[in-house]
Amino acid sequence: MMTTPSHAHRGMHWAPVTRTGTWALSLAGLALGGTVATAIAFSAGLERAESFSDNWLLTAAGFAILASAAASTVVGLVARIRHHDHGWSVVAAVVVGALLTALMLQQVAEGLGWMSG
Repeated sequence: MMTTPSHAHRGMHWAPVTRTGTWALSLAGLALGGTVATAIAFSAGLERAESFSDNWLLTAAGFAILASAAASTVVGLVARIRHHDHGWSVVAAVVVGALLTALMLQQVAEGLGWMSG
């Protein structure tokens, strides 16, 4: 009778192994898809808002992107650290989530006038 050694299943692979890894990947996809959809909407003629209350649809979309990107980062880190998910897609979800969180926070800071000097 042959059995697979326990160390054979370790190492990096592409797909997430845990449920938290799958959630991280889904949230990162949602944030990235929302960012792409917003960019397409702007290129199609959506007018920019001067403040947060000018365009509630744009504000809600930005908040949804920020929330899903931040959640993707946190859930991906939990999947990596606590549940030992060694999937490359989970690492990519953490990186995409962190970058989109930084991008959205920069946009919020510009909207509040904190970056004008």
